[in-house]
Amino acid sequence: MIKKKIWLGMAITFMATLALTSCAKGNDSVSSSEEVVEVLNDKGVGTGISKSFVPILEKESGLNIKFVNTPDLSAYQTNIQQSLQGKDAPALFTWWTGSQMKELVKNGLLEDLTDQWDSYVTEGVSDQIKDALSVDGKVYGAPLNILYNGVFFNKEIFDKYNLKEPTTLDEFMVVCETLKENGITPIGIGNTWQSFVWPQALMGSMDPDLYDERTTGKVDFTDARIKKVFNKWCEMIEKGYFSDVQQDQVKEFASGKTAMMFQATNLLTGLNDEYGMTSGKDIGIFVLPSEEAKSKQTIFYEVAPFVVGKNSSQKEEAKEVLKSYYKNDIQQEYADKTGISAVTNVTFTDPVSKYLTEKASDEEHYALKLRYYEQFTPEIVNLSIDEYWKIADNPTEKQVDESLTNIQNKWSEVER
Repeated sequence: MIKKKIWLGMAITFMATLALTSCAKGNDSVSSSEEVVEVLNDKGVGTGISKSFVPILEKESGLNIKFVNTPDLSAYQTNIQQSLQGKDAPALFTWWTGSQMKELVKNGLLEDLTDQWDSYVTEGVSDQIKDALSVDGKVYGAPLNILYNGVFFNKEIFDKYNLKEPTTLDEFMVVCETLKENGITPIGIGNTWQSFVWPQALMGSMDPDLYDERTTGKVDFTDARIKKVFNKWCEMIEKGYFSDVQQDQVKEFASGKTAMMFQATNLLTGLNDEYGMTSGKDIGIFVLPSEEAKSKQTIFYEVAPFVVGKNSSQKEEAKEVLKSYYKNDIQQEYADKTGISAVTNVTFTDPVSKYLTEKASDEEHYALKLRYYEQFTPEIVNLSIDEYWKIADNPTEKQVDESLTNIQNKWSEVER
C-alpha cells in the first residue's frame, strides 16, 4: 500500500511538471528545451553590434537560437552544400538569390515558404521583393535584410557649388558637368567588380521596362535599346564624369576627391565610424532620377535571403524563427544597431537610411528592382564584369558592340 502511494505521488509530480513545461512553451519566455536552433550565416549576423536582437527573437519565438557565423565564404558554401542532403541538414541559413537559390531548389533541398509569405508582408516586408525570393512562382527565401542602393553625395561639395538633388536625368548630367568644370571628379566608379553598377543604374533611369525584359530573357544583350544605354554611359566616361578604378571608393568619397558614388546603405557605418562623416550633415543621398520627370523612379536593391533546409529535422522550428524575426521590436532593434532592416515600417534615426526606406515603401512613385549581379548565373555575371570594364577602358560604339555580342553569345550557350 505504501509503495502504491509512493508511485501515485511520483506520477502526480511528473504530470504537474509536464503541465508546467507545456505552459512555459506557450508563454513569452524562452523554451525550457535544451534543443537549439542554429542559424548559419557568413555575414556576421547575430554577432557584434547586431547580437542585441537575438534575446528578443528568442523570447518572441519561444525557442533557443544560436547564430553561427563562418566568415570564410568558400568554407561556408562547402559546408552547407555537403550537409543539405543528410539527416543533419541545417535548418536555417543565409544564401543567395538568383541562380544559387535555383540550384538548391532544383535539387529539392529547400523548404517551400509560400504559405508564410503573407505573414511576412503583414509585418512589413515589401511584397515587391517576392519575385526575387521565388523560383517558378513559389517562395523559397525570406529576407535577412534589404540593402537599397542610391547616389550618395558629399553635401559640403554640393553646397559649395550651389547644387541640388536632380529631379531628371538631364539635371543629373548638369550636376556632373558643373562638378567637372570646377575640378571635382563627379562620380567614383569603385573597383572592378562594380562595373555593372552604372549600366544598370542608367537603364533603370532611361528604360526600366527594358531592364525587366533583359533580366527575364525577353531581349538579347545586343538589342539596340540596350546599346543606347551603354552608349550613354560611354558619353559620360568620355566627358570625364567618372574616376579611374578606385581601391577604396569610400575613402576617396570621404576625402572629397569624388562627389558622388552609387552604393548601398550598408556603407554608412564605415562613413560614420571610420571617417567621421555624419549622415544628413556631410552625406546626402538621392535616387537616380528617371529620364522623364513624371515616370516612376527605380530603386535597385540587394537582398540576402534566409532559407530553410527541406531535409532538416528542425525545419518547423526554423519556420517559427522566421515568423518571429519580422516582428517590429526585433526589426527596430536590428535597425537601431545596424542601420538596415528587413522591413519598411521601422523608424530609422539615420536620415540616409530613413530616406531610402521611405522611398522604397512608396509604390506609387518608386519601383524596386533586384540588382543585375543577382539576375544571371555567376558565369554570365563574371563575363559581364570583364566586358563592361573593356567598355569603360575604351568607351566607343565599336567596343560596346563587341562586348555585348560576347556576353550574348555566352548567354545563348549556357542559359538557353
